[in-house]
Amino acid sequence: MAQFHKGFTWTQCKSTLKTKTTFINLRQTVTPNQGPVLLKIDTERELKYTNDLGWNWHKSWNIPNISVKISLQNEECTQWINCQVQLLAVKMLQNDLFEEVGLEGTTQYDIIDGKAFFSGVKFNSTTYNHQGHRFQLLILVKERENIILGLQSPPVFVDSRKSARDEHRQIQYIQPFEPSYLERNFCKKEKHFNDVVDAPIENNENGLHNYLTAPNIRNKIKHPLFMALKFSRCLNIYYQNNLETDNYLIEFQKQLMSKYQQSQYTIVFQSNNNRIRKKIEESLTQLFGQSMISVVERKYLDETQFKKLEFSSDDYSSIYPQLQELMNQYSQDQFNQSVKQQQEQEQQQEQQQDMNIEEEQQQQQQQQSIQTEQPIQQQLPKILTHSERKSAFTKYLDKLPTKNFEEEKQEQSKRMEKLNNIREMENYDKVQKLVKVEEELNQNRTQYQQYYQQQQQQLQQQQQSYAPINSFSILLQQKLQEQILQYYFIQQQLMLLQKPPSV
Repeated sequence: MAQFHKGFTWTQCKSTLKTKTTFINLRQTVTPNQGPVLLKIDTERELKYTNDLGWNWHKSWNIPNISVKISLQNEECTQWINCQVQLLAVKMLQNDLFEEVGLEGTTQYDIIDGKAFFSGVKFNSTTYNHQGHRFQLLILVKERENIILGLQSPPVFVDSRKSARDEHRQIQYIQPFEPSYLERNFCKKEKHFNDVVDAPIENNENGLHNYLTAPNIRNKIKHPLFMALKFSRCLNIYYQNNLETDNYLIEFQKQLMSKYQQSQYTIVFQSNNNRIRKKIEESLTQLFGQSMISVVERKYLDETQFKKLEFSSDDYSSIYPQLQELMNQYSQDQFNQSVKQQQEQEQQQEQQQDMNIEEEQQQQQQQQSIQTEQPIQQQLPKILTHSERKSAFTKYLDKLPTKNFEEEKQEQSKRMEKLNNIREMENYDKVQKLVKVEEELNQNRTQYQQYYQQQQQQLQQQQQSYAPINSFSILLQQKLQEQILQYYFIQQQLMLLQKPPSV
């Protein structure tokens, strides 16, 4: 046995499980040789609990992480081979028959060192979709298909929207109660000097307040007929004077189940204690605020227009089977309505899907047509109409620059002046270069003449000082000197011509 929370206890399961394909007997079929199996279950946080719904959870929420620890009575043997642990969600069809409703997420793990951990698991349906059946969690320890141990949790109310909780509250106060409940005695547990004391619930305003607020009373009966009989001294039911019917109790049940027509009945309470009166009013308003029956205090009731509904427990017992038939018919109508709504939603979804598919196909066709038209448009030149050609020509003319011919002549004359100036500068540079070349040639000639005179003088002096030399050798030397001088002059001219012009 293991516990989620105080009151949320796991008990051993020996029922039969109905799945989509087969039936599974959850009774133990394998017993370890080492002794009985000890199973410990822990969660990291609690499930929700309220007085009207009991244990409840939202479909979109992850079920609190569940850690499972398995051990044997013989602590020396802690190894588990080929064993698995599985988490299931089921609803009870009969006392010994469960039907699987399914979970989202990973729901089966191999046991490693006697441990397993479930995380990120959700319910995949709601209590409302299963005709009001609450769900229970099952934990199965098995070896292949052989069951070693199975545990079941308390029932959990699972919803997917806030209105589902309101619908459950409505069913809670319109569901007919068995007449035997009128004979039960209730008490409220209260703390008094660190001790828990049972405070009896009596037929008075204090007893009505304690009944509505007692946390220890679970699955309370909140039907107005029950409270009118149990607390007749402070709570009654009135109806309008113009109401005519064969049975006022059956008519009250019909109007209590109605969601659209304003009821001709009124719940009336009274209290002399202001503190208790406010709390009773808050509790009754919260309970019947969504219904078509009004709740008023006795002093505000116009008794000239209303009559008190007089009835006893025997009267209620006599009509109880008829009230049950009305409730069964109401539940069937609600179920049919929910099925119809689901079908309409499915049809809308299918229509939406078809529309999305058609839109996608149209988009694909448009893209294909665009892709095929683009190369054709690129190949064929665009044929312009007369108006388009005219407009294009006018646009071209508008873009052309406009000039004055006199300005153009002035610009041309300026360009010619610049060219003439450039030519004159070039001619001047050429003349200067020629002048420089002539000057350098003249300098070279003078230098050559001087050099030649010096050589002649030296030759004459040598002839006078030395013996006479052969006339042929003298002539040869003269010729050589002349050629050397000519070569020198030619080199000088080439150097002057190759010299870059000065700026």
